[in-house]
Amino acid sequence: MNVLVVGGGIIGCASAWELARAGCTVTLVERGQPGAEASGAAAGLLAPMGESSRTAFQALAVASWRLFPEVVRALRDATGVDAEHVTRGTVYPLHGDVEREAGAWTGIPGLTAELWDRKAIDAREPALSPRVRHAVFVAGDHWINNQRLVLAYAQAAVAAGVRLVTGREVSRLLVEGGRARGATIGGARLEADAVVVAAGAWSGALLAGAGVEAPVEPRRGQMVALAHVPPLLTHCVHGEVYLVPRPSGELLVGATVEDAGFARAVTAEGVGWLLAGAIDLVPALAGAAIARTWCGFRPWAPDGLPLLGPWPGIEGLLIATAHYRNGILLAPITARLVREWIVEGRPSLDVTDFRPDRFVRSGA
Repeated sequence: MNVLVVGGGIIGCASAWELARAGCTVTLVERGQPGAEASGAAAGLLAPMGESSRTAFQALAVASWRLFPEVVRALRDATGVDAEHVTRGTVYPLHGDVEREAGAWTGIPGLTAELWDRKAIDAREPALSPRVRHAVFVAGDHWINNQRLVLAYAQAAVAAGVRLVTGREVSRLLVEGGRARGATIGGARLEADAVVVAAGAWSGALLAGAGVEAPVEPRRGQMVALAHVPPLLTHCVHGEVYLVPRPSGELLVGATVEDAGFARAVTAEGVGWLLAGAIDLVPALAGAAIARTWCGFRPWAPDGLPLLGPWPGIEGLLIATAHYRNGILLAPITARLVREWIVEGRPSLDVTDFRPDRFVRSGA
């Protein structure tokens, strides 16, 4: 099977690696460099219960979360790249109904919630603001260095035989006779038996050129990194903003969610909001130096869920995009599903809620 993967973010790189390991001949096309967009601009949170209360999302997220230890080991063995998989857990400050909020994390092995009072907070995360009287600690929430993870996926894909084409943009998908035939790149025709569109926030426009209605739009996310030596926090802290302590000595602060199109800018308003939120959670951060700022474009669909699966009526066209704020977390399971669809003909999970044509069918 000759497969073309369009998009070299984490979803595209992970899918290419899975397909190559399954014996496919894979070409991965990325208009810039692998991980240059949303995948490289994230914080690497692996918190399967933290983003959506939707049952379908949680099932997908937990399935992917369970794959991470195996994936990280396999990538390290294949490439030598340490993706810095940190398993110290996340602290969620509480300000409302403490018992009800704490109960939201129960029922999934490994994600059991531990309710902290102020005495426990002082013992475990004393830098948290005195106004935080209660918090939930979820040991199963992990985080990872997303830049290293994308690099590892890309290197592992190439080592597995993937042809990586960078600095070239797919101008048009080729759909002929009711099936995907490949794509044109710089006027040249690239043939394939199957095409995987994993082009992130740019997927909607690319698919529209093939007559496919997939409402994927960019949502800009701004982030700040603060110097974190000596460290003030041991765990990730997730309130109105999230704080992620990296082994490198940085503390990541994220993230805005803005309907700003593809305006690539770090703004005073965005940075101000992030810093205010960080200092509100940890007052001592007021004296921390700003190490860097950046932004990325998350691929968003109207219901906030990914678009995953074959497009009906076009044989060989598979869509894997719109992961929004969860591309890093969902990469392992998405790659596995892509491989299953293409190699085995059907997925191992019920992914009905993520069908890529759901907006067409619903009239949304």
